[in-house]
Amino acid sequence: MGFDPWPPSDTVAAWTLGPAYVVAITPALYDPAMLKSDQLARQVFFIVGTGRSGTTLLQAMLSSHPRIGIPAETKFFQRWDPADLRFGGEPLASDALDAYLQAFFNSEDWQLMDLPRERVEAAMRESDGSARNLFLALLRVYEAESGKERIGEKSPLHCRKVDRIRAILPEAKFIHIYRDPRDVVASMLGMSWTQGTVRGLARSWFKTMREHLICLREVPDSHYTGVRLETLVARPEEELKRLCDFLGETFDPAMLAFHDREERGYAESEKWWKEQTRQPLSEQSIGRFQRDLTKRQIAQVERIVGPLLERFNYEPYLPRWLRENPAYLTLDTLDHLRGKAGRQGHQSSSAT
Repeated sequence: MGFDPWPPSDTVAAWTLGPAYVVAITPALYDPAMLKSDQLARQVFFIVGTGRSGTTLLQAMLSSHPRIGIPAETKFFQRWDPADLRFGGEPLASDALDAYLQAFFNSEDWQLMDLPRERVEAAMRESDGSARNLFLALLRVYEAESGKERIGEKSPLHCRKVDRIRAILPEAKFIHIYRDPRDVVASMLGMSWTQGTVRGLARSWFKTMREHLICLREVPDSHYTGVRLETLVARPEEELKRLCDFLGETFDPAMLAFHDREERGYAESEKWWKEQTRQPLSEQSIGRFQRDLTKRQIAQVERIVGPLLERFNYEPYLPRWLRENPAYLTLDTLDHLRGKAGRQGHQSSSAT
């Protein structure tokens, strides 16, 4: 009579002393890619915030740490979450994954990532088509390319996806960096790619900071923290030590020499507005709204963000009577109506 060999060919047996028992573990649990993804999931962190709030600066500082690497923006949960119905729902079936990858690799987002397509595509195809494992496959390739041990992610608008990210990566940590809303608006208006108005940009800051307050209240302090750009610029070592404690890392002085780092953390096409992070810290951009915005624009921002301005320790620049100036209110309303009409006209002409 034959007998089955022990241990069986498809299992790995673990024997322990004490009460006699055997634990059989399938080799799938020892799949290197799966183990690497699990490790990434336990250590991943996200830098979030509004655009032009210092996210690239913080990325540069943290990625100058010898253990920490942060790729160029992936915008994964903003634009490439497979749970989005346009991709067919999560997890992606084989044919849906083919269409997903074709769209992903043809996108501008992918072009900015500067990662080897063959390796990323292979890693994603080996996944189960879930958002968690598609995202971790992307980071796994970056980890191998960078040689860093701790990987983070920086896509500012992931600040609006915290709930979704926490649902699939419950151990993830978040650092929300914020900036004076008037400086954010002034900076955004100077970007050739922005299509926002003072009203729209101020409302976006308000919405983002309102969600930040919700996260501060609902997400444990061990997994979510905020940092004020102005404080980071004024006291960089103190703030970076605090953030290292938050991440469970040891502060390294190389983080203060971020401008000398080897890896840019952004694409060549983004150089003109992100290369300032190649320069030592400067307070030149703090309070830039005073020279770059008109009084009417400042009044509009302060009126829209309301009490959140002082909630985050920013003093009003204009007296209340000037913020509520009837002439300003009338002109702001006319600007809004003209802009709305222009957008509707553009949409109508595009449709025809």
